[in-house]
Amino acid sequence: MIRRLLLAILAVAVIGGGVAAQTCTVQSYFVSPEVDGTIEAAIIHAIDGAKQSLDLALFSFTDDELGSAVVRAARRGVTVRAILGFGQDTVWGGEYGKLTSAGITVVIATSTGLFHHKFAVVDGNLVITGSYDWSDTADKENYENEVFIYCSVLTAAQTAAERYTNEFNRLWTAFRAETGSTSAGQAVSVGVQSVIIYTIDRVGECIQLLDVSNNDVDISGWRLSDLEGSYTFPDETVLKPDEPFSVCIDTYNPTHDTEGLYLNDDHDEVFLVTPDGKIADENVW
Repeated sequence: MIRRLLLAILAVAVIGGGVAAQTCTVQSYFVSPEVDGTIEAAIIHAIDGAKQSLDLALFSFTDDELGSAVVRAARRGVTVRAILGFGQDTVWGGEYGKLTSAGITVVIATSTGLFHHKFAVVDGNLVITGSYDWSDTADKENYENEVFIYCSVLTAAQTAAERYTNEFNRLWTAFRAETGSTSAGQAVSVGVQSVIIYTIDRVGECIQLLDVSNNDVDISGWRLSDLEGSYTFPDETVLKPDEPFSVCIDTYNPTHDTEGLYLNDDHDEVFLVTPDGKIADENVW
């Protein structure tokens, strides 16, 4: 069960250049193998509340729920920029393809040093940072911490969010210059990453897909699989952009065979697989 551990809310005064102070609010969160979901839920809540901008600087990004939250932000008009660690464009289970298919500009860090940042800036006034990688492993298996620093009052002194944004902009400019290009908004009408597993109702046994491209996507012959059973979408199954598409157990497993595609409430996995065997998306819990 997700339990929120709010250990401290305190006011911090930051003095800059001998000018007036600013007041910020700091919230601290922790997870461990015994307590999971706390940080993930807090980050999703923050992203879902973003109105203008979202900057991500992440060593690793493999958490499907966080990836879906970022896509939702982009789809409602939030300007999203992401810098991901080296290799995140090819790592198995990564969110890179999901982001680029939603038109999000992603830069892969290329450097002799390890890109180990783990921070986000929301709307220019909220910083999210800590040891927590945006990954399933960090959420379920590790001892991790995260702090949310919200600075609502702007003064002559730089806010924490401004400092992080300045560093993000410096890295963004540097890595874009090194790579020579960014990866964003490719044509995805038939691309593997144009469709994502949007939500899963484990109790109601329903799986909802979402076309995150700007085009209709024909998923005839695509499969849903939990490595025990599978369901193949029939001919002329076409998804419309921004229109969630649900398929429930009465369709994908009408006999409710426990050896077939069946959603375990506590632990299971669902893969969305293209006709040529490529994994378009996955959700593991």
